Amino acid sequence: MITQLRRNPATVAMVLAFWITGAATGFGPADLVDRVGVSGDLIARGGWWSLVTPMFFAEGVPRYIGATIILALLCGLAERRIGAGYTLLVFLITQVLGTILAVGVATLGAAAGDWWSADLMTNPVVSPCGGAFGAALAASVRLPALWRRRLRLTLVLTMVMLALYAGSLGDFMRLFAGLAGLALGPLMLGRGKRQPDTAPSRVESRLLVAMIVAVSAIGPLVATATQTPDGPLSAFQVMLVGDHLDPSDVDELCAGVTTNLTMTCQQARVALRLAGLGPAFMSIIPALLMLVMAEGLRRGRRFAWWGAAGLNATLALLGMDLLVYFLTDPAPMSSQDWTRTTVSLLQPLLVLVLLLATKKRFDVQAPAGVYRKLAVTTGATFFFCVVAYSIGGYLARGQFEHPPSFEQLLGDLPTRFIPPAYLDGFDLTVVPSGMLAMALHQWVGVVFWTVVIAGCVLTFLRARVESRIADRVRARSLLAEYGGTSMSHMITWRGNNYWFTPDGRAVIAYRVISSVALTTGEPVGAPDARARAAGEFAKFCAENGWTPCFYGVSDELRAELTDATWSSVQVAEETVIPLPDLQFRGKKWQDVRTALNKAEARQVTAEAVRFPDAPQWMTDQIRALSRAWLADKGLPEMGFTLGRIEELADNDVRCMVAVDADNRVHGVTSWLPVRRDGQVVGWTLDFMRRDHDGFTGVMEFLIASMATEARDEGMEFLSLSGAPLARLDRAERTPPLQRVLDMVGKTLEPVYGFRSLLAFKAKFQPQYRPLFMSYPDAAALPSIGNAITRAYLPKITLEEGARLVRTLVRRSRDRR
Repeated sequence: MITQLRRNPATVAMVLAFWITGAATGFGPADLVDRVGVSGDLIARGGWWSLVTPMFFAEGVPRYIGATIILALLCGLAERRIGAGYTLLVFLITQVLGTILAVGVATLGAAAGDWWSADLMTNPVVSPCGGAFGAALAASVRLPALWRRRLRLTLVLTMVMLALYAGSLGDFMRLFAGLAGLALGPLMLGRGKRQPDTAPSRVESRLLVAMIVAVSAIGPLVATATQTPDGPLSAFQVMLVGDHLDPSDVDELCAGVTTNLTMTCQQARVALRLAGLGPAFMSIIPALLMLVMAEGLRRGRRFAWWGAAGLNATLALLGMDLLVYFLTDPAPMSSQDWTRTTVSLLQPLLVLVLLLATKKRFDVQAPAGVYRKLAVTTGATFFFCVVAYSIGGYLARGQFEHPPSFEQLLGDLPTRFIPPAYLDGFDLTVVPSGMLAMALHQWVGVVFWTVVIAGCVLTFLRARVESRIADRVRARSLLAEYGGTSMSHMITWRGNNYWFTPDGRAVIAYRVISSVALTTGEPVGAPDARARAAGEFAKFCAENGWTPCFYGVSDELRAELTDATWSSVQVAEETVIPLPDLQFRGKKWQDVRTALNKAEARQVTAEAVRFPDAPQWMTDQIRALSRAWLADKGLPEMGFTLGRIEELADNDVRCMVAVDADNRVHGVTSWLPVRRDGQVVGWTLDFMRRDHDGFTGVMEFLIASMATEARDEGMEFLSLSGAPLARLDRAERTPPLQRVLDMVGKTLEPVYGFRSLLAFKAKFQPQYRPLFMSYPDAAALPSIGNAITRAYLPKITLEEGARLVRTLVRRSRDRR
């Protein structure tokens, strides 16, 4: 933490100055803001200092905290790329330029008679965020093309969204400051050493389109949450999430109305009566649907494209209706009316044009039958809601202001599924007053749309994977013919799917979890086909909307992928025992010799068997040992690259079993074959179980026995497999992600003992080989982490998860 602060002196200085000034002045009281905040009135009176002073203040402690987060993130990013001096300079220049441009545009608008611009000029603004956005966008010229596009699009969309929906002077100051940073970056900083611009890939294009669609939905939600819908798109905000009345609005609307309530007053009273959590949720349904479609677009789903296109086409029609309303209204349209109307119409049209232009990018289909299930579920939910409202409402008809007939309830039924913003044209005569009637009236639509939204999300999570038994047979055949790494035999385990190169000479085993295609080790097959397989598999994943992640790969493949702009991190440490010259001599082998001597004294021998061919008394005891081990742990058994007893049934797997003279099993290990050009050249340790009452050192005895037998057979090595989340300290610079994994390994140590396992393997004087995880997109790391967790713990229950947390807390406390 201290090191990070030292690396960002300019950012630390700005934050300190910001908080010291705030603490000294009471954190932005109103009278101070009037004196130091920028506004047209103050500048008109000669207060030019307000072009600079706003960057030292904010209004209230919550905004100080929010501004600090923005300063730390954006200025910290800029400082790491362009240095402290340039960061301070660009921050100051863009903050002042943004202020001048925003005030200038508002002044011109006010001079033209626009009341909205004049209103902007009267409210003083204080905030340092404009300079932070400007500095980050200026520094983006020093980023690689991929992250430059993402940063610029994210920040520009954020600025535009806030300016168009919230529409305060501060929002426009931020927008112009950011645009100034975009323009000044290449002029002041040059382009530096970076990768050349490249066209966005299919995956990147999907992400960029999804971001734009998501922002079009988030904007109205932000404007509603901040209660500042004064921007040009405020009318669009009302269309998308609805308007909300308060009692004072209704009192003013119904003032002077005593009898025979007018339709407008009646509608307002009904809308006020229906205010609550259920209607509030219904009002944001269009925005939520748009967000869900954006997530589907990110995954490349065709269904999401049609959904987003349909929603934006509908919004465009509503914008057209709004334009027709204003044009037919006898009252003249102000400049703000024109702006709001045209922009509200243009935004969905522009998004629709973007979707049409990129339609070919969204071609991923869901698994067969998914949408049929969605349609059936949606139809069943709709039928349930209809029955519940019509029959339930009729039985509770006394809980309405005017008891409705069954026909009236059916006539009112469509309005229960429509967001409140679109009910202006309906005659709302069915008004609930009792609790049950209110619940039915407000929540049947919520139930229906919740199922629809959840169903759409689930369809986007389902991967279209073709799993065939024949593929597993083909994969095993390639493994037997060409061999692979010490982990390659794991591709034959259940749970894997298989991708073959077009010529069928190489295979990659993978499993799709949360849109991540997680591989089991490296490609297997002919050397020339294997060399191309990683890149071709990445393209295959892109076509299906997945993120490829090569897990447990060697340094050689990691280097090849890194050259292709991939990133990597070490996830395990493999230990390998060379066999040709193996002798258990010298002090360093003392523990192993002790275990061998104990076994001899207890008349324990190591028997090499195939589990399917082993006698029943032996297999029964091995299963009992496994059950006892799991029961003692009280925790979920891990899978993926950690074998279970089911994998022992493979005839290619060798078991080494410690048995005494009374046929009692003291321990067992299993070994996976490692092949090269069709020949077994080594073995990899997989399954390990020991009897708690067995003699100490049984694992050392079994490994040493296997090593001796394999050496005598002419094998080249034994791999003691990789210890997950454990590694040697090679005195190298540790990236942030690696530090996170080290912390996770340390946290799980009291339960799963990965580091203790690595220390145990050191008794055999092994060679150490790091195993890596390679991935193409750091933005997908949360999804990758989730996929790896679910791969290792695929069947963990809530009870097991809670037990795991309790065990971690208890054992960590015991260690302290």
